Amino acid sequence: MELLVVKDRRIDYDGSAIKSHWTYRNFGILGNSLVVFRGKCDVKVEEMIDIEDLRANKEIKSDDMVHYIVEVFDLVNTLFASTLQKLFIARLCEVLREYGVETVRKGDDIYVNGRKLSISIATVSPVSVKIHIGINVEAKGIPEGVDAIGLKELGITDVSGFMEKTGEALVAEFNKVKKDSLKVRWAQ
Repeated sequence: MELLVVKDRRIDYDGSAIKSHWTYRNFGILGNSLVVFRGKCDVKVEEMIDIEDLRANKEIKSDDMVHYIVEVFDLVNTLFASTLQKLFIARLCEVLREYGVETVRKGDDIYVNGRKLSISIATVSPVSVKIHIGINVEAKGIPEGVDAIGLKELGITDVSGFMEKTGEALVAEFNKVKKDSLKVRWAQ
């Protein structure tokens, strides 16, 4: 899996990056990839993937987030997409613990002291698995009624360093899983 951490500019997430080949179209990276960037989040209704959120007319927004866009071509399956999403969320929780932040994972969301730190969605396109994870940098511009928290409130102020560290951790996790899957033989 190839990693790209975009630090030279902000990129706002509107939900369209969940489409297949977004990374190839925008950055020339073909194949399994993780792009990490920082920007606002405001998912348009037409880009919403989670049907429960759509039916509930929920807003998905934040003024400042670290975004992770994952695309994997090995196995196009919603169960695999959801499993990989939760593995990545669990790995992010482990990295946050390295920063001294105690987290609770509820499904595909990260909470700190009962407050929501992240958003996430996993789906498939005809050719790939797509995952978006967003972590609040600051809990500003959050929809009314959502008790959120951000990295800065947790004492993580080197956001670029956090982006690099977490991106490397997720890619290493994926590459380890892939390697482990290749070194076993069939049971007879």
